[in-house]
Amino acid sequence: MKKSILAIILCFLSYQIFAQTSLQKDLSLSYLVSQPKPKTVKPKVIILLHGYGSNEADLFELKNVLPDNFIIVSARAPFTIAPNAFQWYGNENVNGVKKESAKDLKTSTDLIKAFIKEIVKKYNADASQVYLAGFSQGAMMSYQVGLTAPELLRGIAPLSGRIFDSLKPEIKSAAAFKNFKIFIGHGTADDRVPYASATQAVSFLKGKNINATLHSYQSLPHSISEQELKDLVDWLNEK
Repeated sequence: MKKSILAIILCFLSYQIFAQTSLQKDLSLSYLVSQPKPKTVKPKVIILLHGYGSNEADLFELKNVLPDNFIIVSARAPFTIAPNAFQWYGNENVNGVKKESAKDLKTSTDLIKAFIKEIVKKYNADASQVYLAGFSQGAMMSYQVGLTAPELLRGIAPLSGRIFDSLKPEIKSAAAFKNFKIFIGHGTADDRVPYASATQAVSFLKGKNINATLHSYQSLPHSISEQELKDLVDWLNEK
């Protein structure tokens, strides 16, 4: 039996939707992308970085709540730890102390910086309106990239993360952050990355005359809440 015209059209549309959200592998990092609605010249961009053991599909669901005038990109971390599970960095023992791998952090930081430039070029995006947001390990990476290369971004949104001591000497001077925004979101009941990591980050950044805003969420564990997302959207929409 021949397919009806309607069935053919539906199949074509389904293929188009799948193609638009399938994993892209043409840049420094693999990623998923959602185009702005409606499409605009020089759109804004937000790049999402997932947490440990997750993948690009995790935070990509936020496209349903993030501003629809943004290109929304969700990147996959470069290190595989299991099928469909990735990490931005592993750990190593230094003088008997377990800490983040400096080699992995450098690799991921360099890849993300290259990826930002590639995304802007490929999608003809507004280079002055690129944001980096991450959860957990992804939050740590947003600090790593944003605080060492603020010229690539309009702002960062680390959610449930912390600033590594190894990063602090590498942070640019306050003058480099003149038009830079930082949204720090953290739950007070986080048992994986303690809430104190957020208050310490704000205190440290303000001590360097770098503006950062802390958004605290009472009784929230190591996760992202609806209110946090609402606050993030408001922050992205600020001029």
